[in-house]
Amino acid sequence: MVDPLKYSYYLVLVTEKKKKYDITNFVEDLGWEELENELAAKLSCTVKNDKTTKGRLSSLTKPGCYLYLYYRYKTGTAHEAMRGRIVEWNPSAKLSSQPLQLKAYDNLYDLQESEDCVYYSSGARTKQVIQDFFEKWGITINKYTGPNVTHGVIKEDKKKLGTLVKDILDEAKKKGGGYSVIRSVKGKAQILGIGSNSNIYHFGETENMISVSHKISTSGMVTRVKILGEADDDKRRPVEATVDGQTKYGIRQKIITRAKDDSLDEAKKTAKETLEDDGKPKEEIKVVTVDMPVIRKGDIVHIKMSTGSGYYWVKAITHDCDKMEMTISLKKTKLKSSSSSSSGNKKKTGNFSVGDTVNFHGGTHYVSSDASSGYQVAAGKAKITHSNPGSAHPWCLEGLDWSETHLCGWVDEGTFD
Repeated sequence: MVDPLKYSYYLVLVTEKKKKYDITNFVEDLGWEELENELAAKLSCTVKNDKTTKGRLSSLTKPGCYLYLYYRYKTGTAHEAMRGRIVEWNPSAKLSSQPLQLKAYDNLYDLQESEDCVYYSSGARTKQVIQDFFEKWGITINKYTGPNVTHGVIKEDKKKLGTLVKDILDEAKKKGGGYSVIRSVKGKAQILGIGSNSNIYHFGETENMISVSHKISTSGMVTRVKILGEADDDKRRPVEATVDGQTKYGIRQKIITRAKDDSLDEAKKTAKETLEDDGKPKEEIKVVTVDMPVIRKGDIVHIKMSTGSGYYWVKAITHDCDKMEMTISLKKTKLKSSSSSSSGNKKKTGNFSVGDTVNFHGGTHYVSSDASSGYQVAAGKAKITHSNPGSAHPWCLEGLDWSETHLCGWVDEGTFD
């Protein structure tokens, strides 16, 4: 079992002259975050402006220099959490010995903050458009598992690219492409569908959570979408279709205009996606828990709260490296089904299928199907949520009664019936 309290961070400065210095002992208020509507991750800290053999730290940590944040588990191998270029440098104007405030952003920041004029004719696909933007800004994409749908005309005369990228991915989501996130890993971009993490970590209200905020609101809901067609000679647009959602909450209407290059079926699909996104009461879930540096925006986690439990994807995350706590904003989701089950058939292995309810005998469960170590949980009823035939622990089970068993992970063959 992973013990979150065994993680630690350290910070390395790379100067203008490419010299590297471990400045961990000079740093306080260290944290890093990935926010919902931002492409770039941000690192912030306060640095004691002490004298060193190379001069005061304020003379070394200048705008344009880089900060590399690493974490390690126990005394194991160090892993890069993020790297960022310093964009804010705020030493005291009165006393050179006073601390200085630093902010650094990863290499998505320039693209996020830049404006451009963009035109794509109808038929451009999501992946190519996103790749074009990143290539212009010299950012390598080393992984793309995000949406790749066909778009109508994309025309912007002056718009921030960070906003434009988000708008394009939002449109792709409405056209059935699914949720996606963008993040930088070791200086290279990744555009990922949610749930790209191989290990799903569990957080329980009575185990490793510090606080939970859970709010449900119907404010801003859309319960009806009206689709308008092309304007006639009098510039009037006909109503081509009306798609209703949960009108029991009242009629809260949104109008969408069918693009010239879109069919009515495509417009209806967009309307249904709008109702899927905005047609339900909004849940705002924010959890403060012990820090896990490995968790990034877009990952799926399992949460057990007094108000409900299940799988959630991380919309935003802030790591407090001093307190070793993290704050995560969450959205309810489901685990992806396998390719065989997506065709409408249950995935079968032996005498069991994904979706079956079984009796777990008690024993060890693991964070992944090939994990080398796990931790003990009690016996109880559970549901099969995943299978991975041929692996060390081929079944993923989730306990149905949390008072009976805290089972949520991968187990061995023969541990249930």
